[in-house]
Amino acid sequence: MAKILVIDDHAVNRELIVALAGYEGHEALEAGDGAEGLAIVRAQRPQLVICDILMPNVDGYEFVRRLRADPEIAHTRVIFHTANYHEREVRHLAGILGVSRILVKPCDPEVIVRTIAEVLAEAARENPPASDAEFEREHLRVLTDKLAAKAEELERRAEDLASEVETRKLAEAQLRRVLRARKVMAECNRTLVRATDERRLLADVCRFLVELGNYGIAWVSLAWHDADCTVETVAAAGEGAALLKSFRFSWGDNACGNGPVGEAVRTREAQIVRDIATDPRVGRWREAALGRGYQAAAVLPLVFEHETFGVLCIVTREKEAFDADELELLGELADDIAYGIHTLRARVVQQRTEETLRLRNRAIDESINAIVISAADREADNPVLYVNPAFTLMTGYAPEEIIGRNTRLLIGNDWDQPDIERLREAVRRGRDARVVLRCYRKDGSLFWNEVSLASMHDPSGRVSHFISIFNDLTDRKRYEAELEQQANHDALTGLANRNLLNDRLQQAMIRAQRNAGAVAVMLLDIDRFKLINDSLGHAVGDELICEVGRRLAACVRQGDTVARLGGDEFMIVMPELWAESDAASLAAKVLQAVSAPMRLSGHEMVVTGSLGVALYPRDGESAAALVKNADVAMYRAKEQGRNDFRFYAPEMNARMLERLELENGLRRALEQDELELHYQPKVELANGRVVGAEALIRWRHPVLGMVSPADFIPLAEETGLIVPIGEWVINTACRQLKAWREEGLTGVSVAVNVSARQFQQEDLVGVLGEALRASEVPARQLHLEVTESGVMSNPERTIVILRTLKDIGVLVSLDDFGTGYSSLNYLKRFLIDSVKIDQSFVADLTTSSEDAAIARMVISLAHSLNQTVVAEGVETEAQLDFLRRHRCDEMQGFLCSRPIPAVEFANLVRGGACLPLPRVSRLH
Repeated sequence: MAKILVIDDHAVNRELIVALAGYEGHEALEAGDGAEGLAIVRAQRPQLVICDILMPNVDGYEFVRRLRADPEIAHTRVIFHTANYHEREVRHLAGILGVSRILVKPCDPEVIVRTIAEVLAEAARENPPASDAEFEREHLRVLTDKLAAKAEELERRAEDLASEVETRKLAEAQLRRVLRARKVMAECNRTLVRATDERRLLADVCRFLVELGNYGIAWVSLAWHDADCTVETVAAAGEGAALLKSFRFSWGDNACGNGPVGEAVRTREAQIVRDIATDPRVGRWREAALGRGYQAAAVLPLVFEHETFGVLCIVTREKEAFDADELELLGELADDIAYGIHTLRARVVQQRTEETLRLRNRAIDESINAIVISAADREADNPVLYVNPAFTLMTGYAPEEIIGRNTRLLIGNDWDQPDIERLREAVRRGRDARVVLRCYRKDGSLFWNEVSLASMHDPSGRVSHFISIFNDLTDRKRYEAELEQQANHDALTGLANRNLLNDRLQQAMIRAQRNAGAVAVMLLDIDRFKLINDSLGHAVGDELICEVGRRLAACVRQGDTVARLGGDEFMIVMPELWAESDAASLAAKVLQAVSAPMRLSGHEMVVTGSLGVALYPRDGESAAALVKNADVAMYRAKEQGRNDFRFYAPEMNARMLERLELENGLRRALEQDELELHYQPKVELANGRVVGAEALIRWRHPVLGMVSPADFIPLAEETGLIVPIGEWVINTACRQLKAWREEGLTGVSVAVNVSARQFQQEDLVGVLGEALRASEVPARQLHLEVTESGVMSNPERTIVILRTLKDIGVLVSLDDFGTGYSSLNYLKRFLIDSVKIDQSFVADLTTSSEDAAIARMVISLAHSLNQTVVAEGVETEAQLDFLRRHRCDEMQGFLCSRPIPAVEFANLVRGGACLPLPRVSRLH
């Protein structure tokens, strides 16, 4: 006997057939709809299915389509048991789906029993099913024919009504509505068949309703399942359609959802407004509707298979519109629209699914990671079924060389890896795993492989396949090694950096504490490294640092640590120190190695270093304390002449504290008005008269008294305070010039010194301009004195700055000329107004032929460039006589006056000449 499945949404219909089948000895199964029936067919595999056509969720046609689409159950024989369609239509659609027998309800029990017996006795001779497209086309045709037949029936009824004289007016109106509805239905059905875009379909339907159906306005609103239960108008046509944008619809239980639109969505029933003027549900848009003459409205839900897509809204100017026949046609139109929406959305979903599959396949093929699909078949050794192109690029194995084999061949003989067992366990248990393995390419080269294993299960839950993703970590492993190197070693020298140094120092201190030993910490700084870096360039400076690092590494013992702290500072940690003399020996050896001649980028040079030594535990019990004290000792070695080493002593901290206190005091000096300017006269040698002065800064400390510039100017340069101090000097000098001008001293100029750092500042010209404007002093009375190092640090920028200074009228003097590394080519391009002969040359003018020659050369060179020459540090008559004979223009020095306060300088200017006139003048 056979196993028979009966599918019907009415239990009474199922019970009749189940009882008849049971009497004949068959095993009968039951299902309430097509979806449930499909699940039973797949699970129970009945020989025959007796199926109703009109059912919820999945109807009979859709059930057979899905049945035939599944190769495993496609051969199952089916009998349709229906009463809702004409037998000819059912047979035609059933034939397309490969169903040859139809039982029409109600059916004689003997016919049912006989038909079951005949179908079971037949071999599998079901007609092959047609394509989905053919079924869709024929199904739509049947619907169209039905609608056309219905329209014809309504037309006949309209004609009958028209024949009745007493109801002629009503009949004519009804006839017009039926005809226009028929016309709209026909056009809409043709559009439905051809539709490919949902929004375009809905727009066309609204247009047909207005243009062909003569309705006033028609629109379609779609219902969304968001928090506000929004009903969005997506298509509209007719007079006033634009106003719809100002109305908010909802299908929720709220103020916007209490109208016909919301009610139609909620109840899935048509909502008819017979009289807009009186219907209370039309409150929000009544005025706009009546203003355009609209009288009645119909809101038809768009429902297909228990899913509500939205509503079709139609508004007309006719009173008592929307009779039963018209509403029936419009209801069928709404159903067809809903079906069209469903079909188009299903098509979009299918297209997206297909596109997603194509994209996934493309992504797998284009993935930079190797992807391997293997069968979960232990007996066949889990063979590879698929590899993507990245697998070949990563391993060198072509697909035909790996498919059918196990991927363990990539491991070669390297089985001593802990993650291999983890991977095996995951395969045995069908679990996911991520492991990192050493694998080998076809050419034998090693690569680090991160394997991500995923288990795929079939519908029964059994593991059917494994998907493995290979990620080549070789570069990352190399990069991690490089990061570790960078984290613990200096990038330039390869020596240990601070991190590694601190770790080594901590370990050395722990061992020393355990063994009652000592540790030496040595801090080395290259002497005058900045001078080398600035004069020869950073490339040579880096080469020097690398060479010093190599020499230090060659000096130390095995187990010692050499580290670069940054810049030109190196540190040596000497653990297991048993005598202070061992540290002294190593320090001397290091200094000797550093000072050995070296050749860098074609330059032969000798450099020296200053080294400080601190001992654990004597000089500190923490790493920070040892490093700080070694730094103090190193600075002590620098102060005492460089190229030497010093062991830390507690009194060294006192000097460092004194220096720190001086720095803090200098920061307060500006705020507390402790700085003042003294003025050293500048005298014309031709007539002995004072023509200007050089402003020199003095610091009157409230406790220490007058602090020498030699003590605080280098400190200001080092800390950066020289910039605000320089601005103070400029502003103070300008204010003094203004005061002298008000006293009648209008011909006096003042020169201020500008440090190299301040000269290269972006706002130097702005500071000068603001000071001159505030004091109302002519720019020619303010001179800037800059050193050779200041202008040569960035010659191209210097040229720009000098040109700007020339534009505002400030004169520039080159100070300490001849002591640096000036290029005569740049000197020619610099817009310099005067040159100062350094006092180191002036001091020995009368005793050194070399200094005399340099002075004559400077004077001659400056005059050839139309520059004034000023000699500084003139203290004797002999020096004065030499300078006059060689036509030096101006001088300053103790021979005339020391730097003096502003009041004394003013008195000196008023007194006239402060130098004896030249002999030639006396003769005249």
